[in-house]
Amino acid sequence: MNKIVISGYYGFNNIGDESILTAIISGINDTVENADIVVLSKKPELTSHKHNVKQIDRKNIFKIISEIKNCQLLISGGGGLLQDVTSSKSILYYLAIMGIGKIFKKKVMIYSQGMGPINKPLNRKLTKYILNKVDFITLRDEKSRKFLKEINVNNKNINVTADPVIGIIKSDLSLGHKILKDAGLEDNEKPIVGLSIRGRNKDNKLVNMIARVCDRIIDEFGVNIVFIPFHQGEDIKIIEDIKVEMNREAIGLTEHGVDETLSIIGNLDLLVGVRLHSLIFGDIMNVPMIAISYDPKIDNFMNYLDQQIISNIEDLDEDELIAEIKNKLNNEDMYRLQLYNKIECLKERLHRNEEVISELLNLS
Repeated sequence: MNKIVISGYYGFNNIGDESILTAIISGINDTVENADIVVLSKKPELTSHKHNVKQIDRKNIFKIISEIKNCQLLISGGGGLLQDVTSSKSILYYLAIMGIGKIFKKKVMIYSQGMGPINKPLNRKLTKYILNKVDFITLRDEKSRKFLKEINVNNKNINVTADPVIGIIKSDLSLGHKILKDAGLEDNEKPIVGLSIRGRNKDNKLVNMIARVCDRIIDEFGVNIVFIPFHQGEDIKIIEDIKVEMNREAIGLTEHGVDETLSIIGNLDLLVGVRLHSLIFGDIMNVPMIAISYDPKIDNFMNYLDQQIISNIEDLDEDELIAEIKNKLNNEDMYRLQLYNKIECLKERLHRNEEVISELLNLS
């Protein structure tokens, strides 16, 4: 039996990262017969319940060393783990986990990650050192490859694939339909516009603008508004604040699991998203979307889809956003077709991750 240890930002109530883990586990199970998967998690019991895998506390260094010492493959999985914009603690943690893997001469794979920004010279040097030691690196976008070249990572085994979440299977729409109905959505004949607004570093100007936009599109286009949280700890408060500022009624959902959230988004006519994985969910469910960027990873993803970013979140213009909402609602079928064609290409690229796992475990 092949034991595989997965390290990442898991157990933090972030549906984007939990969906990454769902996708990675699915890819492993499709590739490795009877894989013994162990996940490092902040909330091990929650991870075990959600994903049906073994788990250990991500801070228990003794158990981490023991599991890595006895594994055949260590995966550093998905998302933007290697960056120091928020702090240096997280990047040093993930590099240390990979370093432990190489100390014990284990196969180490970086799985469809986005790289950077890494600003501190020491963090850049450590990243270069560790990434030149790992066995294989797959990246979610071309910009990440350019960044690794910039910091002199010369590992010969680097491929650009796609964000692992792209590989998640579509969810049944009936599940989301029931959730929306139970939350108070009564008139299903009206178009449904969903918003996924990032709660971190909440800005009162943004809250007021989004509230005005929602009121205006309810009045002008006769839509239903649904707010969809992707991080329970960050997004619920900003949803509540926006609803308080609105003059019209809107539905604010609580956080749901991956399947439920996919299904909710699948019931939308349009998604306005700030969080990357809300946009990826929209792509999976073939829902027209408008991206408001706060990070280059949003720009990279939407550029690949040949979709415009209407603006950075700091420069968001109310009238421009409303005009784009009108455009997307009026041309819904065209945008759905464009997204369908693009996601099929991305899914094909993701198969490379499964091939790498097979190669590293000598299964092919």
